[in-house]
Amino acid sequence: MNYRKLLFGVLVITFFSCKKSDTVSNNNTTTFQPGAKLTVAKSVEMGGARADLSPDTIYSSISNGLNKFTPLPTGFEDAIVSFYLPKGYMATFAENSDGTGASSIYVASQTAITATLSTAVRRKVSFLRYVPVTNPLKKGFASTDSNAVKLFNTSSWYYGWSFNRPSLGSIQYVSMTWGKGSATIDNVGYLLGRPDVDHLLSFNEPDNTTQANIPIIDTAIARYKTMLQSGIRLGAPATTQDQMSGAGKWGTNFMAAAQAQQLRVDFIPLHWYDWGNQSNNQATDSLTAEAIFNRFKTYVDKIHAAYPAQKIWITEFNANPGRTSVVIHKYFMKLSTDWMNVTDYVERYAYFFPAAVPAVDALGVMTDAGRYWNNITSPVSFPVNIE
Repeated sequence: MNYRKLLFGVLVITFFSCKKSDTVSNNNTTTFQPGAKLTVAKSVEMGGARADLSPDTIYSSISNGLNKFTPLPTGFEDAIVSFYLPKGYMATFAENSDGTGASSIYVASQTAITATLSTAVRRKVSFLRYVPVTNPLKKGFASTDSNAVKLFNTSSWYYGWSFNRPSLGSIQYVSMTWGKGSATIDNVGYLLGRPDVDHLLSFNEPDNTTQANIPIIDTAIARYKTMLQSGIRLGAPATTQDQMSGAGKWGTNFMAAAQAQQLRVDFIPLHWYDWGNQSNNQATDSLTAEAIFNRFKTYVDKIHAAYPAQKIWITEFNANPGRTSVVIHKYFMKLSTDWMNVTDYVERYAYFFPAAVPAVDALGVMTDAGRYWNNITSPVSFPVNIE
């Protein structure tokens, strides 16, 4: 039993009571009938005692002063073996009551999931959350301008380098802690009140002194652990280009520390700008774009080889801010998205429009490059369940 269980165990035994919305059945002879909620069971194939849980809650023996934290139903801590997850929901099971340690996450994007927990967490779960989950397109949009976001209505998700922007109609917002100051329990509580948010980006270029600037890996790890208590899918910090893998790099050191402490990292966000090649052009715009794409693909493949267990999001990329040719950017958009659309380990992507090639003009009207991006089609992020 982990340290948090020891610390809070007496309180749990003394004060625990089930939420009125949770239903516990001790009848292990009845056939399980799937319902509209997550159901957990103490035996394989939904046998033994079962409990229906609520999606507006984090089940843990710690509370952090937040009223949406509550213990698991009596007898279910360290006892869950199998579960039923309705279609359209995501569930996170973790060993430790703060969401750390061994963990498994399931996304029922295509069909409901009935399964036995992985051996890593079977009969070990002391943290659980499930939430509604959308299945947006791979293609997204990055902007701090809500009016611009609304124009790009063929994207079904966006982010804006901040924590608390709104979802805009059918365009879902992805929150970002950005810097260490936003990785707080108060913001975990904020996310509990945002049922429209089911993914979280962490730090923005922590290796960059002009961005998040978190030179001490242990600091980043401690703040990352705090945000694991949100119970939703969480991405690694997004480093500058060439700092995500390789000996002594910031991203390498972070991922090694996360693995050593059994911290779940669900996906790797990447930034790529073809740095150093802005003057490395070919005879034609199309040949230049092909060369850029080949370098881009090589980089993304390298990151995937370094972290094969994680999906990849490319949250900032373009043909280089120093290239002012709209034609080159459009060619590169086409080549890169055609490839990412059929690459299963690339889960999402969003183009970063440089100042020389903006998505909208000074009057807020979509530019030629913006229209080209908006017309690009893409498949959904989750073509199959994650389990």
